Amino acid sequence: MKTLKKIILAITVILFVSCSGNPNYEKNLATAQKLFELHGEEKLDEQLALVSEDIKIYTPMYGSSEPMGYDVYASMLKGYHDNFEDVKYNAQAWLPGVDTLSLKPDGSVRTYGTWTGKNSTTGKQINLSGYWYFNFDADGKVIAQGDFFDYGGMMQAVGPKNPVLVTLKVLPGKKQAMIDLLNTPDGLQTTRDYDGSLSLEAFFNDETYTYYIYGDWASYEHYQKYLDWRFNDDESKMAQKVMALCEGGQQGLIPLFPNTDYSSFSN
Repeated sequence: MKTLKKIILAITVILFVSCSGNPNYEKNLATAQKLFELHGEEKLDEQLALVSEDIKIYTPMYGSSEPMGYDVYASMLKGYHDNFEDVKYNAQAWLPGVDTLSLKPDGSVRTYGTWTGKNSTTGKQINLSGYWYFNFDADGKVIAQGDFFDYGGMMQAVGPKNPVLVTLKVLPGKKQAMIDLLNTPDGLQTTRDYDGSLSLEAFFNDETYTYYIYGDWASYEHYQKYLDWRFNDDESKMAQKVMALCEGGQQGLIPLFPNTDYSSFSN
C-alpha cells in the first residue's frame, strides 16, 4: 500500500509540474524534440550541437551497464544514420521529469513513442516502441540520455543476416580442454567483441564429438578480417591452440561461409 501511495504521489507531482511550470522544461522539451527530428533527417553535426561533450549515454544493448561517452554516442548516431532510412519518431507522450529523490521538477524530459523506418540493407520495416529520457546541463545541452527498447529484437527482425558456422572436430578425450580453452578471455568472448560480430552461440555434440560455433556478422568482409587477424596477428595464438585440440589440426577446424538464402520461422 505504501508503494502504491508513492507511485500515486509521483504521478500527481508530475501532473502538477506539467501544469504549474517546470524550470527550463519548455526549452529543454524543444531541444529533445529537435534532437529526434534531426535524427530522422540524418543531420549528425546539428544533433551533436545539442549535446554536451560530457554526455553520458545509457544504451539498450544487453550487458551494457556502464554509461558511454560522447565519442560512442556520436558513433551510435552515425551507425543508425548509415543503416536506416525514412526514420520518424511518433511520440505517444512528452513528459516533464522530476528529481527521483526530492520529486521536484528538474527540467528533464521523458518520452514514450515509436520509431518507424526501414533497414537500408534489407529494406525491412521497423516498428520500434520504447522510452527515452534526457537530462540537461546549465547551458541547456543534453548531459545524459537513457534509451530503453529492444535493440536485439530490432536487429534480429530487420538487420542483415550473414551467418557463419564453424565446426571443430575435437580429439578424443579433449572435449573439456576445448571448452575450457574457448571459455578463456582470449577465446569466444574476444570473437564476440570483435568488430562486426552481431551474435555468437556455441555447443558441443557428444555423438559426433564436434564443437559447433554459430555466429551472425555484419558482413562476410568483417568475418574474413576477423579470420585474418586470428590466424596471423592474434598474440594469444588462440587459433593455433584450438587446432592443436582438433583431429587433423587445421583440417579439423572448418569455417563454413559465405552462406545464402537465410530464413527464419516463427509462430
